[in-house]
Parts: sequence; C-alpha cells; structure tokens
Amino acid sequence: MKKIILSAILLTMGASANAIEDTRKSCAAGDAKSCKIMGDLTRAGLGVEQNNTKAKSYYDRACFDRDKDACKELEIMNKDIM
Repeated sequence: MKKIILSAILLTMGASANAIEDTRKSCAAGDAKSCKIMGDLTRAGLGVEQNNTKAKSYYDRACFDRDKDACKELEIMNKDIM
C-alpha cells in the first residue's frame, strides 16, 4: 500500500531522476525530511535501486535529526530483522 501511495505522490509531483538527485543532495546537506523521503524511496525501490541497508541509513540520519516518522520506520525495519 505504501508503495502505491509513494508512486502516486511521485507522479503527482512529477518526480524525475533530477528531483530524486536533488532530494539525495538535500539529505547529504543535512535536511532530515529529505533523508526520510530517500529512505522511503530506497526501501520501496521507487526511482532508485531497492536497498534496505541504504534505506536504514537514510532513516538513521533523519532520526538522528529528530524526524519522528523516520525513527518509526527505522524501528519497524529493525523489528523485521529480529
């Protein structure tokens, strides 16, 4: 369901490779919300290669910067491993 919602959002926003790259750069510059978005995209494999390890890394950065939604996603992913 989340994948469908993210797809709809990306289509609505007109997401492209450039938009994803801009989001990635914003994350690298310290924008927590961008890191959360990159985590979502990477976890679902939308516009980027699906990679749970990278997704966790994005969520971890966002959570460190106090993005509560990213912390929740990170917690869910950690529970899935156990």
